[in-house]
Amino acid sequence: METEFQNVSGKGVGEVLRDISEFLTYPCFINAQKQIDLCTLLPELNMREQLSFALLSEARAQGWEPDAAESFYRHAVAGVLGEEKIREMVAMFRDPEGEIYRAYEKKYGNRFSLLDGSYWATCLALGIDAGQVGDIMRYLRLFTVCLMEFAYMEDRNPDATYTWEYYESFRRMLDELTAEPEPDPLPLKVRAVGGSSARREGDGYVLSLGVDIENPNADRMAREIRIDVTLKDQAGGVIAVIGEKLECIDPGAVYHYGVTRRIKGAAVASISAKARPARYIKLSTSVMKQIAMEGLSIAEEESGRVLKGRLVGKYDRPLRSLTLHYQLLSAENKILGGGAEWMLDGLAAGGEREFSTKLSVPVKGAAKVVYSVDFNVIDLVAEEN
Repeated sequence: METEFQNVSGKGVGEVLRDISEFLTYPCFINAQKQIDLCTLLPELNMREQLSFALLSEARAQGWEPDAAESFYRHAVAGVLGEEKIREMVAMFRDPEGEIYRAYEKKYGNRFSLLDGSYWATCLALGIDAGQVGDIMRYLRLFTVCLMEFAYMEDRNPDATYTWEYYESFRRMLDELTAEPEPDPLPLKVRAVGGSSARREGDGYVLSLGVDIENPNADRMAREIRIDVTLKDQAGGVIAVIGEKLECIDPGAVYHYGVTRRIKGAAVASISAKARPARYIKLSTSVMKQIAMEGLSIAEEESGRVLKGRLVGKYDRPLRSLTLHYQLLSAENKILGGGAEWMLDGLAAGGEREFSTKLSVPVKGAAKVVYSVDFNVIDLVAEEN
């Protein structure tokens, strides 16, 4: 049985058949107490099926005619695999779109990762548990040498092989295991808070406020963010806590949250806010900014001051629902108020929609309007009905 990569090229058919046959009967034991043989690991997960899948895949990658590939395969595994299993493998490769093929590809294909239940991922897990990762690597080497003999058999000199991706996938698993742990994400920061209130009516008044929330992580999106805005009176007593939730904040982004509420009780003397995500997902690009607001303006109408504009979507998938948050700023960029508009009917792919909302608090000195749009990012990858 060949063990060196430098000797794989140019071997004859008979030599390669012999080496494959020897490898299929070569045991690889790990765990001194349990004596687990990776060659025959489990009836549904073993090297004989793994090599069979890889051998037939390599033949297809090298352009072999199916009949020739099946004939070679039968010769290679004769006496090691039973006829029933050989017929099953051959039939499976005749139907690469079938459920059986897809199930085998998950177990034995050349692209795999940690904990995915594939043959090589299972071998590595067992090797780590037994402290025998080196033995697993040597077994992988014998596996790839054997298959490379087939790929370079006689006068063949392929530019690429199906086999080498097994090594690359295994290397990626090891890199993942040995990589330095990711640092904890930075907490969200409240950058600015401000607001204005309307004239008191009865036991309460309407409050319009805004909160700027920054995600300082350049490589993580914040998800399922809980916002708590605490309103206190002059004596420090809590008047109310406004609690809401955002779906997402892009990496490195500042979200302009706005809310308008009727408040009962004393006048607000101080406003504070906290924002806590349920989790982060690894992401280094912004995905929430592909909705523009055009023609945004504040108009005086008979009913009062109205904020108007037109939302223009640039996504190629529909959004089931979205929320527009806006803030009213002074010329010095101080937050004077804010609000939100819930659009539960969503936005069509590449669609537009008019936006208009009455400003129920007469915010004085408003010179600018900023906005942010929130929606469930999963809408961008969800299958359309």
